[in-house]
Amino acid sequence: MSDTCISATPGSGPISCPAGFITNVRESSGLLRLDLKLDQPMPFLPGQFAMLNLAGERPFVFSRPFSILATEGATMSFLYRVVGRGTAAMAGLKPGQRMTVLGPLGNPFPDLKAVGGRPVVLVAGGVGLPPLHNWLTRLGRPDDLAFFGGRDGGDIPWDLLAGRWQVSVDRAVDIPTGQQAYTGLVTELAAQFPALQDDRPRLVMSCGPVPLLKAVAAWALDRGWSCHVSLEEHMGCGYGACKGCVVPVQDAGADGWRNATCCQEGPVFAAEEICWDRYGAAPLPTVG
Repeated sequence: MSDTCISATPGSGPISCPAGFITNVRESSGLLRLDLKLDQPMPFLPGQFAMLNLAGERPFVFSRPFSILATEGATMSFLYRVVGRGTAAMAGLKPGQRMTVLGPLGNPFPDLKAVGGRPVVLVAGGVGLPPLHNWLTRLGRPDDLAFFGGRDGGDIPWDLLAGRWQVSVDRAVDIPTGQQAYTGLVTELAAQFPALQDDRPRLVMSCGPVPLLKAVAAWALDRGWSCHVSLEEHMGCGYGACKGCVVPVQDAGADGWRNATCCQEGPVFAAEEICWDRYGAAPLPTVG
């Protein structure tokens, strides 16, 4: 591994940067925050991601993609859940161990210029929190509303949400004293929320599992609101070369659709671009 940051695309684009492990912080029963100290700062936009790998003699065969939660100087933070060998290795990192960070990659969520005067509605589930949390932290305004769904009270990263997010849980257990959570789907919570019952045009942004994204896209369409979604796909390279993260999108060709590489053309897409009947195995839920 090089001991300096290297431009992945000479002259522009993402960089591959060495990073030192700082800490893993448990934000909830299932969510960990990984803090890395990069050898140089890596500016990014809300919704962009990075490919992470172990440094040294035993790296992952394929780097792992993670949305960027936050940066402070050269410190970069990610939120993850241990689900396999790669994330288990990350959870077991020790002081002094090194990683490599390739980023920033992908297209971000709309900025305030694109949003215009419309209030924004953010809907996140589980590890879909980072890009929307970053958007709200950096760009959020008083009229913007945020909703987060988790498994139960123990699974909610209460400190990260800091009272700015409306919370739903699948099971109303382990909810800390002084905190409130709706029992049911986060999409139901958003659809029924009193402040969203007027006729104001809004823009919706969402990240999370496929059933959540499908429900949010259908809800936004029903309300006549623009919607952007960040897709959680398995990415092997981050460059669009391996074609491991293709998603079906609308196309003017004879078939009416084509496969788009999520890492290069996404991960943020306008909801109307996605062929939802071809994307994912889950049926389209209803909300409200």
